[in-house]
Amino acid sequence: MINRVRRIINREFSRLNKVTLVFLVVFLLIQIVASYVIYTGAWSHLTTEWLREILIATVALLAAGALALFILYRSRMRLLREIGRAMGGELHALNMANDRARALQEMASTLRATLSFERVVEQALDACSLALEDMGVPRAALVGAVFLYDGQELVPLARRRFLGIDEEKTLAGQRGVVGESLRQAEPMVTDNPAHDPELQHFTTFADALTVVSVPLRAGYQLFGVMVLGSDTAVRFNEDHFQLFTAVADHAVIALQNAQLYQRLEDEKQRLIASDEQARRDLARDLHDGPTQEVAVMAMRLSYIRNMVLQDPQKAQVEIEKVEELARRTSREIRGMLFTLRPLLLETRGLGPAIDEMMRNIAESDGIEMHLAGADADIILNSTAQSVVFTIIEEALSNARKHADADRIEVRLWQEDDLFVVQISDDGRGFNAQRVSDESVARGSLGMTNMRERAERINGSLQVDSEPGAGTTVTLIVPLTAGNRESEANQREPAVP
Repeated sequence: MINRVRRIINREFSRLNKVTLVFLVVFLLIQIVASYVIYTGAWSHLTTEWLREILIATVALLAAGALALFILYRSRMRLLREIGRAMGGELHALNMANDRARALQEMASTLRATLSFERVVEQALDACSLALEDMGVPRAALVGAVFLYDGQELVPLARRRFLGIDEEKTLAGQRGVVGESLRQAEPMVTDNPAHDPELQHFTTFADALTVVSVPLRAGYQLFGVMVLGSDTAVRFNEDHFQLFTAVADHAVIALQNAQLYQRLEDEKQRLIASDEQARRDLARDLHDGPTQEVAVMAMRLSYIRNMVLQDPQKAQVEIEKVEELARRTSREIRGMLFTLRPLLLETRGLGPAIDEMMRNIAESDGIEMHLAGADADIILNSTAQSVVFTIIEEALSNARKHADADRIEVRLWQEDDLFVVQISDDGRGFNAQRVSDESVARGSLGMTNMRERAERINGSLQVDSEPGAGTTVTLIVPLTAGNRESEANQREPAVP
């Protein structure tokens, strides 16, 4: 590009030189002719004075022409130098911009290819070192680290030329350049890091002459800060700050992706643990219930077979007992199958499904069951209904197994923009706070699962109980756009 501009300038100046020479020759000829006409007309003959005047005028004209050509030459050289300097600076800036764009593109490619936050941050530090290289400072002069919040403190994660003595140190992020950048949510620079209230405790920054602090944020949420230092004094401009901000934005995206992946991984593990717990509970219920009863029926049938010829009337009584036991076992199995896959929930909704589940409990356990507000479920979408049903089923199961209750009541109602479910029993109750603490300590999944399921639909769960005073479980679900049944789903389809 520079060579092309130089060729154009040289060509134009060569053309200008030729025009100047032509102008001099023409002017010289005009001068000679004019002088000849004047002198021959005035004195009618040539004199030596005429020749001397012509010679002086010619020499003066040639000197003026040479001076003009020299001025054009110097102007051309000065113009070439200025253009070369300007275009060199522009090309350098363009090359640095390309390098920055390439570094950001590599970070974006790393984001697509990996969920490792550490790899992205390493590339972020590489990209930031371009700002030093832009000012003629070697990349090796860069020191720094990415600090992320761990509670109220900033802990160094990814480090560049960070001394081992500083790896365990943390930042409060309240004072100095770090605190100011976090408060302003903008990059901040200090030229005296050795006297910074927080950075002065880090040996890594003891020899640094310039330190920049770049906050890592998404919206109003702060994740941490990137602190970069140079042992050479530098002056960062707006382009450098834009680079730092872009790098920080990419790092925040990588951090959010890593956190999201970790949450998904934790959720997957919780689902696996919950599924395993459900399988263990089902196996225990089958072993303690239907399996034992089937074994009893087998023993009674063997007894009846030996008795049927000796005492038919007594055998008839035993057969009736086996028949009643088989009916009870069948009801228990149907209740278990209903809990595993409540088809009624999918076809008729939450209210009928709860009603059917409570009927099964009343038949199998003889507990008095009451359901109020069954028609209030229509305001929930199918996902929320499924979660609410699972929580109610867990609460009823706990009441059956542990409360020794005679009466259980389930109430559903809407209160403003909230859907409320309350499960109450008149059982023996328990110390809710102590049981909750013990459940967390031993990793019990019962109450924890109910709370986690409630959180999936942005709900909250509260358990109120005292020994001898029964238990009340309250589930509150906000009727947000995700939990509320849409008007289109609530309207009856038009009849064609």
